Amino acid sequence: MKTLLINPPAAEMPDPFTMERRRPAKSWVPLGVAYLGAALRAAGHDVTVRDMHSFSWAEVESELRAIGPDVVGVSCFTMWRSGALEVARMAKELNPDVTVILGGPHSTFFPAHIFEPAPVDAVVLGEGEQTLVELVGVLERGEDPVGVKGLVLRRDGVVVETGSRPRLAELDTLPFPLYDHVDLAEYKSPEIPPPFQPLAGTHIITSRGCPFSCRFCSVPSFWGRRWRARSPGNVADELEWLYKDYNVRHVYFSDDLFSFDRERVAAICREILRRKLDIVWMAETRVDCVDREMLRWMRRAGCYRIYYGVESGSARILRNINKGVTPDQIKYAFKITHEAGIQPCAFLMVGNPGEDESTIDETIALVREIRPATTPIIGLTQLMPATHLYEQGKAAGLVSDDFWRGNRHAPFYTAEHSVEELVELQFRLTRGVAPELYRMLEAMGLGSGYLHLRRLLGRAGRVQ
Repeated sequence: MKTLLINPPAAEMPDPFTMERRRPAKSWVPLGVAYLGAALRAAGHDVTVRDMHSFSWAEVESELRAIGPDVVGVSCFTMWRSGALEVARMAKELNPDVTVILGGPHSTFFPAHIFEPAPVDAVVLGEGEQTLVELVGVLERGEDPVGVKGLVLRRDGVVVETGSRPRLAELDTLPFPLYDHVDLAEYKSPEIPPPFQPLAGTHIITSRGCPFSCRFCSVPSFWGRRWRARSPGNVADELEWLYKDYNVRHVYFSDDLFSFDRERVAAICREILRRKLDIVWMAETRVDCVDREMLRWMRRAGCYRIYYGVESGSARILRNINKGVTPDQIKYAFKITHEAGIQPCAFLMVGNPGEDESTIDETIALVREIRPATTPIIGLTQLMPATHLYEQGKAAGLVSDDFWRGNRHAPFYTAEHSVEELVELQFRLTRGVAPELYRMLEAMGLGSGYLHLRRLLGRAGRVQ
């Protein structure tokens, strides 16, 4: 029995300069399906993994015809859910007897929605390695999958849940992701600075789960509130495998919370040095999960950049989103990261509850003081499923679960400001912390003056 695991095509996006619609380039290897493929291969199953993120639909159809799978598994994220559902429809049209399985965050949070618009046979809930291996084994033997824990099935038009499955306790038992059909030369994230772009690179995940409760984040809902981590030796084994077999020299530790256990990070660094792995790397973490000793080890082992979830420079906003840190902790983390010779970078959000011009100005003042090494990444707050803020948005009538039955992008938090007002706050922040970027936007006709004109025209239209 052939199993094909697919990272589905992303929606076409307009080029900001030409406005021609194009598919996004590949940035990082899709580790979700790569981990699932490795688990199936280790259990003796015939499996192929395909990253179709930048594929046209004609190319997707061609791959489905060429491989002729008996089982198709599709990764389903909220932002790309329409692509996942389209793959499911196409697979069934080409072969009505194929078993179509969806998994990932969106299908986990809204499994009932998945069966309505597409001919899906099963949804794998949450962490999928053990569930998918057991399910494919059951399908090969021609048995009833209703006994497999961690599934939602469609049986005679009725949606049936098979019961929860405990999350994997020992992550070291997972085989390394399947790279059989991956060409690392195709993956070039714009986050990687130009000197390192020519290096073969990938990302790895060394932990799952998060014990914190940021109100905009769904990580604890999907992976669990208990932080689970791979051992330093297991992490180093994967690094060495990538280094020797795939010539990887640039690595991104894309854990949601890489440095929760600081001694584990130091131990990973010592292993990198002991094994003489000549790599450069970056990671993401929280500002309250670093110290000078750990940062020194990270720098010695090749770390050159850390992305911190700063979110805001306002103590009020940080409290409102339950971030659990203060502006002083942010300042300290950036200070010691600079001192360690590592580039500290910042993720910022605009539009959380309580946001206004004064909180934006507090963020501008903070960013100017902490001096991020790169232009901060500034996003508008969106209502993402399985978050506290989403539930708050539902209570305020901003969104409902039915919203996700369509193809629209996640809505912004608009209980206090219109979308245009949120964008103006975003421009205010951009002008304050990234003036060169703001000048470029103005030169393109996309500055705050453009928004002001739009608002005037909108008012005129309503008067008419």
